[in-house]
Amino acid sequence: MSFKNDLRFNSRFWEEPETEIAPDAPRCAWPDCNGFGEFKAPKSRDDLRSYHLFCLEHVREYNRRWNYYEGMTSADIERDMRKDYTWDRPSWNFGTFRKGPGGGGGFKDDFGFFNEDGSFKREPEDDYAQFNLEERQAFALMDLKSDATLQELKTRYKVLVKKYHPDANGGDKEAEERFKIISQAYTLLKNVILD
Repeated sequence: MSFKNDLRFNSRFWEEPETEIAPDAPRCAWPDCNGFGEFKAPKSRDDLRSYHLFCLEHVREYNRRWNYYEGMTSADIERDMRKDYTWDRPSWNFGTFRKGPGGGGGFKDDFGFFNEDGSFKREPEDDYAQFNLEERQAFALMDLKSDATLQELKTRYKVLVKKYHPDANGGDKEAEERFKIISQAYTLLKNVILD
C-alpha cells in the first residue's frame, strides 16, 4: 500500500502537513493572530472591492458576524433588494415612451400583439374549447371548422377517401396508413358533430 509523500497519517484522518509562512506573506488582520491571511472578506457594504485578509478560522468568524443590511431601514433594504431585479441597471415601466405607429411603447409591433392605444390584445376565443385533444386533432386532420355540419364532414371524408384509398394509390403503405387515420377521425367526428 502506498501513501502520498506530502500527506501524514493521523490515527483519525489524513491531514496535510503544516506549511511554513513566507516572511513577506500577508498576515491575518484579526487582532492577536499571526496566521496566514489568505481569505478575503469585504470591509464594508459601501466598498465591496476592499478586503480584509483573514485566516480560515477568523474569516469564518467574521462572516458569521457580518450583516450586510446592518444600519439600514426597511425601506432602504427593500430599495437595495429591488436593484437586484434589474442587475443594478436603470429601467423604466413598460409603455412610458411616446406612442408610435403599430402599438405602444415606441417600438415596431410586427406580430400585432398590441392595439393602437398600446393595450395588449387578448387572444381570440377558442372555437374548439368544448372538444378534447383527440377531437381537435380530428378536426384539423379533416380540415374542418368547429361549427361544421354532418353533411360537410361526409363531403370532406369522400374527398379524402378518393385521394388516400389504397386501391387508388397502387397499394402504397403510406397512403394506406393515412387512410386508416382519416377513417378513425371520421368515425370519431361522426359522433361529435350534431346536426
